[in-house]
Amino acid sequence: MTEWVAEHRSPSKRPFNISSFHLGADITKPTSAEGTSAIPRNVLSSLQARPSFLMVGTVEPRKGHAQVLDAFELLWASQQDANLLIVGKQGWMVESLVERLRDHPESGKRLFWFEGIDDDYLCSLYAQSDALIAASLGEGFGLPLIEAAQYGLPLIVRDIPVFREVAGEHAFYFQGEQPQALSESLTVWLGLHSNAQHPKSESMPWLTWEQSAQQLFLASQAPGN
Repeated sequence: MTEWVAEHRSPSKRPFNISSFHLGADITKPTSAEGTSAIPRNVLSSLQARPSFLMVGTVEPRKGHAQVLDAFELLWASQQDANLLIVGKQGWMVESLVERLRDHPESGKRLFWFEGIDDDYLCSLYAQSDALIAASLGEGFGLPLIEAAQYGLPLIVRDIPVFREVAGEHAFYFQGEQPQALSESLTVWLGLHSNAQHPKSESMPWLTWEQSAQQLFLASQAPGN
């Protein structure tokens, strides 16, 4: 934004400042200490049977769901036993992907799409999963990274600047937009995880919504805003 304004905005005597603030992430905890209360027993048994990888966000092209599903199909074909959990409603331009998700032979077995769940269910999934996958090609912030970190959930994220800004050294980064590249990265992560050598998210800094609002208030008081 700063670069665009410098290039396109006409000179003016009026002050014009650009600032930002971080989002809050103090969402509700599950109703039970184990985080299992909102998950049906049959789904929970599948989650506990093998490693579960969670994606959170509207199903739309830039979120990278298609690449992740393709990568998991490669993992399943190579006898890697893992769950892919997708939380988010259907967005735009994903009709063919939605058809794949609903008709997939692993649907309800190792592939789960939760289209409309409440915060308690989401928190329970955070608590029961083994890692968060954030495969977005572009993001404004990446709130699921911080939500997941509150549960100590390891982060597997695409190597884009905003994720580096939010997660720093607390995430495992992958590159490439092809399924094979991601499946190889996931295989590497699984190897690191088996030896507890994967990047940890527990100490990743985050704000409450009250602190976020205070940042916004201070930014709004700056000269020129």
